[in-house]
Amino acid sequence: MRIGYQRESIDQYKNYTAVILAAGLSSRMKDFKPLLAVDGRTALEGLIEAAKGAGIGSIIVVTGHERLQIEEVLRKADVTEAYNADYKDGMFTSIRTGLAKALELDAPSGSMKGVLLMPVDCPLISIQVLRRIMDAAGNNFAVPTYEGKKGHPLFIPKELMEDILAHDGEGGLKAVTDRYWDRMDRVPVNEEGCIMDMDTPEGYAEIVKFVENGFTRTKLSVAAARRRFILVRHGQTRQHDESMFIGQYDVPLSDEGRQQMKQAGEEISTCMQDHYVGDVRRDVFGNALEKDMPDWSNTVYCSDLIRASESGEILAKVLEETGAMVEDFENGVFPTGVEVKPLEGLRELNLGEWDGKPVREIKERFPEEYERRGKDLFVFKTGNHSENFYDMQYRVMKCLREILSKDDGKNIVIVAHSGTIRALANNLKGLRVNDSWEPVEKGQYIEIEVEPR
Repeated sequence: MRIGYQRESIDQYKNYTAVILAAGLSSRMKDFKPLLAVDGRTALEGLIEAAKGAGIGSIIVVTGHERLQIEEVLRKADVTEAYNADYKDGMFTSIRTGLAKALELDAPSGSMKGVLLMPVDCPLISIQVLRRIMDAAGNNFAVPTYEGKKGHPLFIPKELMEDILAHDGEGGLKAVTDRYWDRMDRVPVNEEGCIMDMDTPEGYAEIVKFVENGFTRTKLSVAAARRRFILVRHGQTRQHDESMFIGQYDVPLSDEGRQQMKQAGEEISTCMQDHYVGDVRRDVFGNALEKDMPDWSNTVYCSDLIRASESGEILAKVLEETGAMVEDFENGVFPTGVEVKPLEGLRELNLGEWDGKPVREIKERFPEEYERRGKDLFVFKTGNHSENFYDMQYRVMKCLREILSKDDGKNIVIVAHSGTIRALANNLKGLRVNDSWEPVEKGQYIEIEVEPR
């Protein structure tokens, strides 16, 4: 599905304005993002084409850094430029520049319904997503979501634009949208492209690969089919004097936690060996395996936070000592070592500035935010550099897909955290992180066998 294949103009969308943000320094990306090639054209050209194809009446491109490089693109596309002289001060200055220009263009008729904010960092915003947001737009903010995770564009209703223009910039646009948290409409879409960005070379490479694969990924139900997953929650950690918010705050294991992991390792070892029947190795469904098909991966995957990585080391040592991961087929001796692979993608939820703070302190300092969290646990975020459960789910599942693409073992062992395991377990069952589940206690594990669907 190309992102700009439809060209017809639809009158019902002509009173919307697209504001494409293309003024940034591209400091993390290094290359100039507006001119990076995406789907046979530059990122900027693709977004302009998508906006035109959706029937949007007015298109504004906010420029700043290296503006002369895109001058010809803007001229050929016949769109309006809004130059942000303060682009070095961050994205919020570009947002204000774009909104101010939109209101200026709207002044003669006053017919504009609102603005669709489109960062050039997100080049896969499609015609269908733009129209889906405009169809849902009213007097609230509106944003597309893919599997719960927010993407782009953000719709800003005209009546709220002045509030953004009056904001001093502290906390960026999120500081304003947080004031109107109950006026943020989340619009589900089936296009992953709307949540993908190219802030880094890795992000750009992922987008290029995604486009080459036809804007799709291998379904998890296919990649995980006929495999068994042993999901282990890390052991008990050192205790604090009072209840704490602990997400990516690093806490080591306690002596009790280390003992829990030894016991878990012994139980998993027994479980593994039970899957050998005589001299015949079998998969998780009892089918005989060929000699060249590995049954057990010789890797224990874990979060790189210390409580999980230490748990993974203890678990791997027990499995290695008991020979649970050693292939023994027709008296052959296969790999004897058990590798521990810590992965950042398997970390617990990032709680931002709340992480590592006592619950009592957070209640006192952020009473309104704490109340909001209680009303919608899965959507709530503590700040610009934190995650909600849907953000965490996307990160974790991307990590799992990477594991499955490189490890052909029929049985995969992962040591992680409560939230991480919830995301893994539910998705392996065809559910989502916000669906109900049976919590896994510290030092315990669950097994999930994925049959082809």
